Amino acid sequence: MTAEQEPEGEARSRPAARFTRATLVGCGIAVGALTAWFLFAWLVLDRMMLDAAGEAIGSGLLLLVVISIIGALLRGTRDPD
Repeated sequence: MTAEQEPEGEARSRPAARFTRATLVGCGIAVGALTAWFLFAWLVLDRMMLDAAGEAIGSGLLLLVVISIIGALLRGTRDPD
């Protein structure tokens, strides 16, 4: 098996991933809320730590699914193709 190498002088050009300030703030709020939910479930509701972590992770995954659906709907209305 051989590895293909790029010719010298030609650098791979990838567009840099840039996030808006609103995206970064939203991610920070989501992480803070999920951490707070974990601590609340563990310390206040007196659930086992593994159960509290599972609730927080499950809530995070649900949030990702909702964001993905909203993004798909918005992209569908923006691009008629």
